[in-house]
Amino acid sequence: PSTGDVYQHRESTGGVTEVTQQWEEVTETGSRVRVTRGASVQVQVTQHHIVDDVAVLDSMAPTAGGATSRTVFRPGAVGDPAFRACAGRTWRIPAVTATYASAQGASASAATNAGTMKIVAVRESITVPAGRFDTVHYTRTLGTPAGQSIDEYWKSIDQGVIVRHNATLPGATITEVLQA
Repeated sequence: PSTGDVYQHRESTGGVTEVTQQWEEVTETGSRVRVTRGASVQVQVTQHHIVDDVAVLDSMAPTAGGATSRTVFRPGAVGDPAFRACAGRTWRIPAVTATYASAQGASASAATNAGTMKIVAVRESITVPAGRFDTVHYTRTLGTPAGQSIDEYWKSIDQGVIVRHNATLPGATITEVLQA
């Protein structure tokens, strides 16, 4: 809690944005983070549980402009590695049902995309503008209707934050790097 992180978000289309995350609460079963992107401010509240060393997302509720929406995942969406990480370890990411409810009362449900999550390396050293970090390097590969999506993460072992994220999506790439 009270830790702030600043990222540079760069898209292959040429857009560059500064994103600030201010952690307000972190518990064993959830978190609350304030995300500022340009003039936009959003507070994201998540609930999760741990299964087989993976954080499983139960729900997320972003609030923007005073309106809160909520998405519930059943039976729960595979998130990030949680505790023990061994190089080469792989988890299946099953499709689950995501049910969205807006602050105005609209709702819809859809299946999430299935895929895999794999630990590439443990204690991989990476240097970014915010400094040098020992990380857990892992990937999330999902099949989407438009093609394969690959997210590659380097998560600090000591601080528990993502220090670098590369996303390769059908038709676009995104890079987020911890600045401070």
